[in-house]
Amino acid sequence: MALSPRKREQLTAFLGSLPTATAVKLFAALEADRAASASGAGGLPHNELLEDLRARLIAQGAVLPARRTDAKRRFFTPFEDFFVGERRGRKRSGVIPRSSLEPIWRVMMRETALSEAAFAAAGLDDAIRERRDTDDLERALFIAAEAGLARLCDAAMVESGVRERLAETLGGEAVFADMQELRRLLSGVDYLKHLQRTLRAGASAMSEEDFYALRTLFLSAHDQSPKLGAFLLLAVKGRLDKPWRALALYYHFARSADERLDVARDAAAALPEALFEDLEALARNLERDGADAEQFDAQAARMRVTWFADYADGLASQAAKIGDNVSLNRVEACRDVAAEAFERFCELGLTAIRRALPVRQSGGSTLLRAQRPDFANPLGGHAVEQASEAAAMIAAAPVLAARLGAAADVAASIAKDAREKTTSFANDLVTEIRAAEGAERVAARRLLDQTLMIADPLLESEEAGLIRDRADAAAVTV
Repeated sequence: MALSPRKREQLTAFLGSLPTATAVKLFAALEADRAASASGAGGLPHNELLEDLRARLIAQGAVLPARRTDAKRRFFTPFEDFFVGERRGRKRSGVIPRSSLEPIWRVMMRETALSEAAFAAAGLDDAIRERRDTDDLERALFIAAEAGLARLCDAAMVESGVRERLAETLGGEAVFADMQELRRLLSGVDYLKHLQRTLRAGASAMSEEDFYALRTLFLSAHDQSPKLGAFLLLAVKGRLDKPWRALALYYHFARSADERLDVARDAAAALPEALFEDLEALARNLERDGADAEQFDAQAARMRVTWFADYADGLASQAAKIGDNVSLNRVEACRDVAAEAFERFCELGLTAIRRALPVRQSGGSTLLRAQRPDFANPLGGHAVEQASEAAAMIAAAPVLAARLGAAADVAASIAKDAREKTTSFANDLVTEIRAAEGAERVAARRLLDQTLMIADPLLESEEAGLIRDRADAAAVTV
């Protein structure tokens, strides 16, 4: 079951509110439920839930529950540092969405070219259930899979009919490209396993000892294949708690006097290039979404802009340490794009707030008509939620704008405008409450409560409290 971007953000927020102990139990239960499903994609969005929970638990330093192992999990484990939660944009080297894993495994278990891999997987599953030694059987699975995928991918590249059939079975050309990349990664499975033993998942830093160990591992992989050496460094990016920390490893290589690195400079450069491609992709996505008013989601926009700012700050900090002005300029160019998109997000947020402050024309002379709060038609919960999220984003806008290198006064002006509009509307509602009676007074008070809930991030607590006190007094006026 796929989730819309908005629902995914809501899900992330919910999972973030869980106590660690509860999250660990939920993680184990989801693992078991996914394993019980024939395709791993039943009524629950297992992959999305597990991806968010895994990131949360690792960030908190929690010990993940023991995971049910089988041949499929054993096969994909060495490549987990390349997996991401969802596909967005073009296919990029070293990036494989988790949604591709199930169709790739299904093809491996069914295609004639991979019959030896299917046989090896069945033998490995039997050994796991019977608690027998599995090392040789696991090795046999990787060898058979590498050979079988090579035969299948080569045939698909030569015969268009085979490729069309395979792409249809997998669910599209993008998944076929992921399968081709997995085929290339299989040649380095032992190096990837070694990396996972050297650097723990979610590591927050690398020591000098780690740098030397990773340099040795990289050079060994590069000797086998420059492409494999580059993939190994991309795995480091995915292994750290914050990907931009991997740039420190590249700078370690750049400063090293190890002559063996001279012939490996091009392969090593794949790491910073991938990091800056991440940043540029984030900026482009913000730019595109800022132009789509229909799909605007303030909560998602705020989280994504914050993540972009974190990524940009992280890369800039690493580059500044060694005076890498080329990289610093590249970061600034991305910040410029993101800053323009964020300004657009703020304007869309202000529009969402205005929609939640409905008005009607008052009576009297046509020349003197003023707009009054329209409390006759109750607002839907979705409009209030959107406006509340927009207010929270706008309240944080000056700080975020400064982090993006944008003119903070523009964001501050939008925040001031939003604050004045909501305050004025709330004060007008107090007047309406005083003048209304019965059901109309109840409706006006309901709209005031919604307005103050929306305005909460924008107002000082004393200001909101004063408006509530005045409304309480107005509500008892005879």
